[in-house]
Amino acid sequence: MLLRAVLFSLIPVAAAAVSGLVAAVRPPGRRATSGIQHFAAGVVFAAAAIELLPGVLREEPWVAIAGFGAGIAVMFSFRAAGKVLEARPSAATLPVGLAVATGVDFAVDGIVLGAGFAAGATTGVLLSIALAIEYLFVGLSLSAAMAGGASRTLVATAPTALSLLTVVGTAVGVLWLGTASPTLLAGVLAFGAVAFMYLATEELLVEAHEQGETALGSVGFFVGFLIYLLLDELIS
Repeated sequence: MLLRAVLFSLIPVAAAAVSGLVAAVRPPGRRATSGIQHFAAGVVFAAAAIELLPGVLREEPWVAIAGFGAGIAVMFSFRAAGKVLEARPSAATLPVGLAVATGVDFAVDGIVLGAGFAAGATTGVLLSIALAIEYLFVGLSLSAAMAGGASRTLVATAPTALSLLTVVGTAVGVLWLGTASPTLLAGVLAFGAVAFMYLATEELLVEAHEQGETALGSVGFFVGFLIYLLLDELIS
């Protein structure tokens, strides 16, 4: 099971690699970047609202609340650290906060994917496909935000490098959460929901608004949410 789960986790990694290469060869314009970031935020927010929170709140509400609180503390600690790093002249033009939030999101995605394979092979395979769509747009959003402030090599490879955390997370999910108690699983998933929401609201949407606001771009958020909802229905 572990080998199969790790192999399927490479599907989202491949999607992230494609996004980096596309952004490096032909970076999208400001409006296109804003639309991509809105869409990616919708997908990520939907993952938290549809996939992670409802079940854990129903089964282990107090543990989920504790995990959610821990997630808030950790993510905003990352934010404070990111602000310090972004204040350095060498990193002034790089979206450090977005990169950190994306890395945490990818790692949590891997844990959720591993838990999905532990629950059933079909669920794991379908989650891999859903994550590939998410990574294609989140990776493109990250690379587009880096374009102009980083080398073409870094723009091309950053999404791939961060997405490797998904492979690690998948292995952890299979080995650890596959036999974990419902209480522990609820806390981890609630923590992950905060990471997803933080990436969507405090990084992707903030970056999108800085690129320039358009009605069509804003619609992208809800389109992303709707697409994830449809995928979840198909998986279920």
